[in-house]
Amino acid sequence: MIIDAKTIVITLILVVLAFALGLRMVRAFALSIAQENHDANKALDAEEEEKRIKRERDADTAAATAFAKVEPLLSTTTASAIRDTPGKTSLQQQQQQQP
Repeated sequence: MIIDAKTIVITLILVVLAFALGLRMVRAFALSIAQENHDANKALDAEEEEKRIKRERDADTAAATAFAKVEPLLSTTTASAIRDTPGKTSLQQQQQQQP
């Protein structure tokens, strides 16, 4: 085998081409892993968002149920709250009641 400039140049070209091909393969593999990771993160985020919305909906339902139970009591306490306005002393309230 004769080693001259022509074989060295051809060998270097083949090595560079093989290196470029290998680099492309590694980059494509890394890109596919990154895309899969991104898709998995999006799926997890969507799942967490769905759970958060469900918890929020459940909390709204619980608040509405609690308010429905308390609402009849509010109408009776509102009348007494108007009668007993804050900031007035009992003497002022008595004077208002006596015309």
